[in-house]
Amino acid sequence: MNLQAILNIVFWPFKLVARLFRRGARAGGRETKGAARTAGGAVARLTSEELLDQEYKAEPPTGLEAALFRQLPRPRLTERSASDLTIEEARDFAGQAARFYEYEFPLFTRGDFFYEEIELEFLHGALGYGQESIDERFIDVTTLFRRTLNENTRRLFLYWTPFIGVLALTAAYFWSPTLPFLQTGSPWMAALAPFGIAAVFGGLFMFLVYSWPYKVVQQRNLMNLDNYVTSKFARINNNFQVAKRRALNVEREKRMNERDALKDEAGAWTLAYHWFASRLYLCETMLRNKFYQVRRNTTLYWIAGLGLTAACVLALGLFGLLTGADTLRLAGIVAGGTGYLFLAALTLIRAPGMMLQVLKANEWSRFHLVNLDRTIRDHVGEDKIQIVTFRDRNRFE
Repeated sequence: MNLQAILNIVFWPFKLVARLFRRGARAGGRETKGAARTAGGAVARLTSEELLDQEYKAEPPTGLEAALFRQLPRPRLTERSASDLTIEEARDFAGQAARFYEYEFPLFTRGDFFYEEIELEFLHGALGYGQESIDERFIDVTTLFRRTLNENTRRLFLYWTPFIGVLALTAAYFWSPTLPFLQTGSPWMAALAPFGIAAVFGGLFMFLVYSWPYKVVQQRNLMNLDNYVTSKFARINNNFQVAKRRALNVEREKRMNERDALKDEAGAWTLAYHWFASRLYLCETMLRNKFYQVRRNTTLYWIAGLGLTAACVLALGLFGLLTGADTLRLAGIVAGGTGYLFLAALTLIRAPGMMLQVLKANEWSRFHLVNLDRTIRDHVGEDKIQIVTFRDRNRFE
C-alpha cells in the first residue's frame, strides 16, 4: 500500500463530511454550463425540484404510507414516437450526435473522492445536459428518484430505527418498577423481562414500519421509475429502427437531380440511428450510476442506523447510571438494546436487495439488443453492392 492510499484511508471521514457540505455550494462559484454538468450542482437540484412542482402536484400520492415516506408517481414520457420522426427531427438528432462525437473526453478529471461524481460529469457532457438536450428530462427524473429513494431510506434507518428502539427501552425503564407481576419473581427476571419484552415489541413495530409504509412506497417508486425507463428505452429503440430503415432506403425516393438532398438525408438518417444507439448506451450507464449510489447508500445507512441506535442505547444506559439505577436495570438496558439491534438488523438487511427484486433490467430495450454493429455492416455492405452493380451495368452497356 503506497502513501497516497494510506492518506486516503486516514482522511476519508473528513473528506466525507466536507463533501456533504460542499455539494450544495459547489455550483455557486461556477458558470452555468459547468454547474449543469455537475452531479451535485445547484442547477441539477433546481431542475428536479421544478420538475416535482410542475408535474407531480397534479397527481398527489395518496395513502397513509405516502405521509410517512415520499412517493413519486410515474413520470410522463416526452420522447417522440417513431411515427412523428421526420427528416427535420433526424437533422436535429444528427446535430446532437455531432455534439456527442466532438465532446472532449476529460482524461484528467477532478479529484473527487467518489468516482460516481466524475462519471456523472462525463455523462452530463456526453448527453448534452444544460444544452437543451432531449435527455435532460431523463437525467432530472432519475436524479429525483435517486434522491427520493435515498431520502426514504435515510428516514427509516437514521430516524425511525433509533426512535423506536429508544422509545421502547425508555418505556421499559420507567414503567417496569410499577408492574406488579414483575415484583414476585427473581430480581434478574424483574430487571431483564421488561427490557426483553420492549425489544420484542420494538422489533415487531420496526418490522411493521419496514414492511408496510417503507417497502410499499419504495416499491411503488421503483416500479414507476421502471415503467418510465422501459417506455423511454422502447421508444428510443423504435426510433432507431425507423431511422435505420430510412437510412437504408433513402436512395429509392430520390433521383440523380436530387443528389444534394440525397446526400443530406442519407447522412442525417445514418447519424441519427447512430445517435439513438449511443443514447441507449449512455442512458443505461446513467442508470447504472444512479442504482449503484442507491444500493451503496442503503448499505451505509444500514450501518449508520445500527450504529446510531447503539449510541442511543448507550446514552440511555448512561442516563440510568447518572440517575442511580441499579446494576440489574443497567444490564437490562444493555440486553434489551442488543436484542432490538439484532431484530432491527435482520429486518433491514433486506433493504439493499429490494431494488434487484423489483427492477428487471432484461425488460428494458438494452443497447446490446439493437445490433448496431450488424446494422453498420449491412448498411455499408448493401451500399457497396449497389455501387458495384450499377458500375458493372453501365460498363456492359
